[in-house]
Amino acid sequence: MPASFRAALNRLGAEEIVLRPSRHAPCVEVWPEPAYMAEVQRRVDGLSQLSAEYQSIMRKLVARIHTLRPDGEGRIVMPRELAEKAGLDGEIAFSGLGAYFQIWSAATLTAEEARLEAEDAGGDV
Repeated sequence: MPASFRAALNRLGAEEIVLRPSRHAPCVEVWPEPAYMAEVQRRVDGLSQLSAEYQSIMRKLVARIHTLRPDGEGRIVMPRELAEKAGLDGEIAFSGLGAYFQIWSAATLTAEEARLEAEDAGGDV
């Protein structure tokens, strides 16, 4: 894991991280476990646990996560299914997004950044 994220985990007192396939891009999201669970709770606050909406949100946000504890060097072993789903079969790259970061195939992230730059050139931002 990037040193800056490990430092953030230490500041939060978070010992575990949550890995999940992104629902928006071909990458893996990595969250501090407390921050992720707080986001999940925010989304289900006020919903009955028996409601279809609650169950759908929990299935989308909790059923597919992997909670891991990095070793002393900040290393983890990513579950194969996550790596395969994100196409992480060679060089990887990290992309920080505030409260969490993403792990991408380096080539895929380069292509995504080029696409975003082309959008920016078109004045969409």
